[in-house]
Amino acid sequence: MMSENSFSLGTIIGRSGIISSNGFRSVAIFAILFATLIMTVGFPDSPDQAVSDNRAFVAFLLLITTIYGAKVYLNYEKIVSTTDIFLIISLGLFLWELLFGKLSLLDSFIFPGPAKVFMVFQTDTKQMIEGIVSSLGILFAGYFLALALAIPIGLYAGWKKRLFDVTYPIAKTVSPIPATVYLPYSLVLLPTFRASSIFLIFIGAFWPILVGCVNGVFSVDSRLINSARTLDLSDYQMVRKILLPAALPSIFSGAMIGLILSFITLTVAEMIAATSGLGWYIQYYHQFANYDKVTAGMILMIAVVIGIMNIFDRIQKHFLRWHPTYGEGESSAASL
Repeated sequence: MMSENSFSLGTIIGRSGIISSNGFRSVAIFAILFATLIMTVGFPDSPDQAVSDNRAFVAFLLLITTIYGAKVYLNYEKIVSTTDIFLIISLGLFLWELLFGKLSLLDSFIFPGPAKVFMVFQTDTKQMIEGIVSSLGILFAGYFLALALAIPIGLYAGWKKRLFDVTYPIAKTVSPIPATVYLPYSLVLLPTFRASSIFLIFIGAFWPILVGCVNGVFSVDSRLINSARTLDLSDYQMVRKILLPAALPSIFSGAMIGLILSFITLTVAEMIAATSGLGWYIQYYHQFANYDKVTAGMILMIAVVIGIMNIFDRIQKHFLRWHPTYGEGESSAASL
């Protein structure tokens, strides 16, 4: 009973210490967001700006405030990193509104304030949703096709020397070449832009995933392989039950690189030849010098990329929860 009480008391003291040490920064975050809100509502960017023009940005400020409060309440263990991130976000929003919205230090036509930019999310909601659907459809088609082919080929290439001698030198030679190099011929030879983009994303993601798989197989402890051989496993069983689980960290590393390259390839392709998508949205309105929509498109693209990378990170942590980097080891390191 004494140890339980001591543990409970220590836990309470620990929580109090963490919260109190970050109390000033938490107050600063709410104060900065509140000041930004007052500045947005009380001081219009121009005399003809209506209060309704600020609704989208005001809603975003309230959303950020709510998210921060919820994160602090639900996950106090990561209050330090959460507070630091939201402090940077709140300062960025405050300075953006002050310097570009109110003071107009730079040309407001090229560098619009946040109220104008967030108004675009209100007026172009349908077009933006269609752009997200179009971009993600192309992205996932090419990326998952690369995963489906690169992982089995990479596993067997790392396991079978003859296949390795053929595959790995090609992969090391071709993988540094940007996938967008093939864009002119893909547009000519493939029937639609969608097919061309899927092909480019497939090429861009395939080689990093393949190299990651091969390197992952090479990193498997030979003692583990020798022990598995005593069980008289077939090649398929060896790959599925031994090599694949052991090579997963390296496979996920290659898959992350492939995903990042897929984003880059998709954006470039959409800016050059698309008629829809997030990259097209930015490029299209750039041609008309509508920088309110250009900036809004950039923010939307950043938000989509961050969201997908967070999902990828959660999937990686789930499948690698046995690994010291992603399991208990990560929690221990984060708590220091």
